[in-house]
Amino acid sequence: MRIGNFEHNPSALIVVLYGVFLAALLALGTWQMKRAAEKITILNAAEQALNTEAVAPHQLGDLTAAAVAHTQVTFSGSYDSERQFLWDNRVHKSQAGYEVITPVKTDTGIVLVNRGWIAQGRTRQDIPDIRIRSANDVIAHTGLFSRPSKGLMSGDALSTINNTEPESWPRLLQYFDYQAIEAALGEPVLAGVVQPQQLQTDKEAAQTTSTAANAALYTANWEPAAAIGPTRHYGYAFQWYAMALALTILYIVYNTKRIKPDT
Repeated sequence: MRIGNFEHNPSALIVVLYGVFLAALLALGTWQMKRAAEKITILNAAEQALNTEAVAPHQLGDLTAAAVAHTQVTFSGSYDSERQFLWDNRVHKSQAGYEVITPVKTDTGIVLVNRGWIAQGRTRQDIPDIRIRSANDVIAHTGLFSRPSKGLMSGDALSTINNTEPESWPRLLQYFDYQAIEAALGEPVLAGVVQPQQLQTDKEAAQTTSTAANAALYTANWEPAAAIGPTRHYGYAFQWYAMALALTILYIVYNTKRIKPDT
């Protein structure tokens, strides 16, 4: 193809390779844009849930749909201080630690509550003290319903700390296997986790949780949009699109040559 004093004449192989790589880069950029839109939907659902009336756990219906909508739940019960889980490999401000998952005994069964993030000790052998002073008190709990999943984790979901006795507590939780959690507790468990820390970002909403429940909470670390927010997805999309533009510029430059005008 000739345009003025320039001729664009790439080989068939170059055209095919350019088309394949360009399509791949554009597809990756578009996928990141879709992921950003999904994260925005999740964040909006969580924000809307804070402004809707809370329901009891047995009113959640489809648990998957309730988790996607981050339905706000409220219930009363007492902490099971003797049988708690340390959700392992949870990072807060670049510091390793755990999120404390505590069963709450209610009239309709066990509900798991994320009491928040706590730093691990100087070594893995130092077990944090997560005992609860008001463990026997029946208190009100309010939070957003979520369903952390296995993700890419493998192996056993539960293990003991420091190779202690099989029945010792707290247990290390690598990922959420609700059947394994039920087996460890020996009681039915609502297959999900209530996240009261999210409510602490709103002063008025936090007041719906009793003082005793708030006193048992640690550092808020859970986020509705998971680890990567929409801004980072936009950044990744920009990188893929920029690479597509750079590839196009190189394709044109290296396959176009200036020719002498006809005399």
